[in-house]
Amino acid sequence: MQPRSEAEGFIRRHRFVILFGTLAAFYVVATIVHQWREWLHPSFPPVIEGVSFLALLLGVVVSISQGCGGRLVALLLGLLAAALLWLAGVVVISDASVVVRHLFVAAFLGYVIWVMLRAIFDSRRVTFNTVCASLCVYLLLGHIWALAYCVVDVLDPADFLCTVEGGKSPSWRGVGQGDTGVLYFSFATLTTLGYGDFVPTSPVSRMLVSAEAITGQLYLAVLVARLVGMHIVYSTGQEEPRGHEPRDEERTRALASREPATNTAAKPRPPAH
Repeated sequence: MQPRSEAEGFIRRHRFVILFGTLAAFYVVATIVHQWREWLHPSFPPVIEGVSFLALLLGVVVSISQGCGGRLVALLLGLLAAALLWLAGVVVISDASVVVRHLFVAAFLGYVIWVMLRAIFDSRRVTFNTVCASLCVYLLLGHIWALAYCVVDVLDPADFLCTVEGGKSPSWRGVGQGDTGVLYFSFATLTTLGYGDFVPTSPVSRMLVSAEAITGQLYLAVLVARLVGMHIVYSTGQEEPRGHEPRDEERTRALASREPATNTAAKPRPPAH
């Protein structure tokens, strides 16, 4: 029982480090597979990227599994996302199934981001695990917008155009199907890089692109301010336990309570007769 408890404690302390490693591995594998897809069998890239995406979902489930209730919710959502990934990609191949899968996975990742943001803002000190959590949130934001772009592209393929291919539609069917173009466009927008090789052409796609660029900048500004504030408070030893009043008010009240005693002690004594 002790080795198991030690392993669970290690995973709990480094859960966001594990998730960040899983995210980085997924993006590296997807990029390599897409680069070498000409030398591979046509069915290999979607399978390899699908398996790596399932590993990513597993890492997400492990990172947000805290307590029996949280572990059960995370496991159910992860299983539903994996089932939809398999059904929409193998059993029922239709636009409706693809849209439902993308929307559910995006909602699941949104729940994951909410859990991780709570962990970041509830933390009282900056650790490597906290930094990895903030990086994971940033990467998952790009992933959610990539899924949103896939939904828009499925509903109307003319919403995005690729300028380097003669103005053709990029045909983004989804994340985890052997194509990294939508992830590239999402992160280029999130970081406000904008090379211009993919262009939104409809009001909906332009609104999504603008919202992602604004979200990326606001997230970095708020997050950096939070992490710097946490580090300053912890390094200067001014951290207060929750539920306590600020230290300045306690010091003022203590000085006020000692003031009558000080005045009494300073008052001269009457001469003795």
